[in-house]
Amino acid sequence: MSPRCARRRRLGVPTAGTSSGRVHSRYRRRLADIAVGGQPIAIDLEVRRFFCDNGACGKKTFAEQVEGLTFRYGRRTVLLQRALEQVALALGGRAGERLAVRLSMPVSGSTLLRQIRRLELPKVQEVEVLGVDEFAFRRGRWFGTILIDMNSRRPVDVLPDHTADTFAAWLKGRDHVRTICRDRGGSFAEGAQRALPGIPQIADRWHILHNLATAVEKAVRRHRPCLQPPSPARDRRPSPQGEERVETRYEQNTRARWQQIRPRYQKGMTIDAISKLTGFDRTTVRRYARAASLEELVQPRLRRRTDLDRHKPYLLARWTEGCDNAQTLRAEIAARGYTGSRKTVRRFLNSLGESPEPQPPSAPSLAVADVVRWIIGRPENQSESARQQLKGLCDRCEHVATTNRLARKFATILRRRDGHRLADWLEEVEQHDIKDLHVFANGVRKDLAAVTAGLTVSWNSGAVEGHVNRIKMLKRQHYGRAGFDLLKRRILLTS
Repeated sequence: MSPRCARRRRLGVPTAGTSSGRVHSRYRRRLADIAVGGQPIAIDLEVRRFFCDNGACGKKTFAEQVEGLTFRYGRRTVLLQRALEQVALALGGRAGERLAVRLSMPVSGSTLLRQIRRLELPKVQEVEVLGVDEFAFRRGRWFGTILIDMNSRRPVDVLPDHTADTFAAWLKGRDHVRTICRDRGGSFAEGAQRALPGIPQIADRWHILHNLATAVEKAVRRHRPCLQPPSPARDRRPSPQGEERVETRYEQNTRARWQQIRPRYQKGMTIDAISKLTGFDRTTVRRYARAASLEELVQPRLRRRTDLDRHKPYLLARWTEGCDNAQTLRAEIAARGYTGSRKTVRRFLNSLGESPEPQPPSAPSLAVADVVRWIIGRPENQSESARQQLKGLCDRCEHVATTNRLARKFATILRRRDGHRLADWLEEVEQHDIKDLHVFANGVRKDLAAVTAGLTVSWNSGAVEGHVNRIKMLKRQHYGRAGFDLLKRRILLTS
């Protein structure tokens, strides 16, 4: 393109705030512009330099800028600069570089990251309802904090850690914050209480329900033998009277570990000390030390669901007819949808041959996760089969039946936001011997005001959790090589 002159009579000095009309010189600038038809565009621009007439200014001369086209020290047009900034914010360095090449705006990934770092962060606005949650820079080791304006659902600020001191320092002097939505973490509650004593805090309903589901799962696991549905058709011949049952090797090993760990723990030894002395892993030592009894550890191993379960009645019928060829039977049930191996079919046929009389295959045990979902989930969304299986489990086990009744009552309080009924529910839990629900209830009492508010008002931390998921995506785009300043800018500028 042919060069053109940018004409203006008098130009304001950028730093001095005065005007000048004395031309010092002229020079040409070449600016890269947005591509047209896939072809890069360059603009040759003739601009003037002016003398600075302000003696107090450190500048002797300054160059004129064309509004909407140029900016100081820029070799791109304003339009191209804004486009590259948006590419950098959306994709980061390397991915942004690949897209820019496709758009005929070739630029390096490092340049795109520099564009992000040059952008100004938005000013912290006044927030009435503040949402706060932690996110991991490195899972399990290094955490940060995201602050959200719950009215606009946009991020307000990002903190480099998740300690109470840092959160309290951010809140100090911000009296415009009237309410805080948070999870069940104690550091945010402590920080809010330090900086703004008496401020209303709201515990997130999802986290409350998740804590309840964890307690229900532990309660159900304590009675895992009840998860095995009864099989009345099977021949259950009792052992002869007076004959002592022989312990299995698993039970013998469990008893030996119990005798090594439990007495030492009762005498006051720490879990680390017992682990070093016995050579067992700390997780194993903790499980044996905190078990109420040996019977809690020695539980029968329940048979899990397999792909072969729904084909076992057919295999039993064919085996009764005299067909015991695993390859043939595997081909037959493969036509019925079986995707397993021939060895699995052979093992089942061997078990049929070892029994004196062929018995119908026993039903697999219920999965703990399924039982928890049936208890915590909405009853109207459950299938008839799930209702019948849960009813049968409650009929077999009074412990699970009580857990089901109490957990469903709490879930109903949560969904209907009947926070005024929480105190009655806590009293009812105390009347039953469900250890894991007692632990959950004690945690609720320690944070009673926030939990009651969470079960009453409409605020929740859904918007905060959404931004935490977005942060995970932004982190993966940089593969952990970006600093906190870059990640903070992308979090605040891409929302």
